[in-house]
Amino acid sequence: MLARLDKYTLQTLGFALVVLGIFLFMLGLIGGPTGTGPSCPLNGCPPGPLPWYWWLPAASFFSGITLIIIGIILLVVAQRMKPKQA
Repeated sequence: MLARLDKYTLQTLGFALVVLGIFLFMLGLIGGPTGTGPSCPLNGCPPGPLPWYWWLPAASFFSGITLIIIGIILLVVAQRMKPKQA
């Protein structure tokens, strides 16, 4: 049977998720293609599927926000818990 999580395990997990979320959030803000690919005509680019690397900044941005929110929730839950008595 699995042992129940104690306060310090939840704090550590929450802190790690917040740090990882901040890293992914920043990667989503500064990452991505630089736009040095083929130029589009004056009336715009023709519609078509986007290459895979266009989705990486958006995925890391939203994943980072999600991990930050989950980490903060875990930190709040751990704050309200009592430490396990040995």
